[in-house]
Amino acid sequence: MQQNINGSNIKSQMRVSSMSEKEEAQETLEIIQEMSQILNCGLDRQQLAILISMIDNGVNPEALSLVVNEMKTELNTYKKIHKQ
Repeated sequence: MQQNINGSNIKSQMRVSSMSEKEEAQETLEIIQEMSQILNCGLDRQQLAILISMIDNGVNPEALSLVVNEMKTELNTYKKIHKQ
């Protein structure tokens, strides 16, 4: 019986830990989104979440920023060409 109680305590602690981790991740994303808006980066919440996930999975942040900047440049060029 003691094992069940301990087992359920561990499961509930894991759920609480999981919830607090989710809350922390949400709060961190909100802060990063605010910073992005202040710096006028032009990235929305979903784009920022993808970039953060990529960095968390080992992508080099500097290389990623270069790719994002290059993609923005290409998009602006495309828009200019197709406006004419």
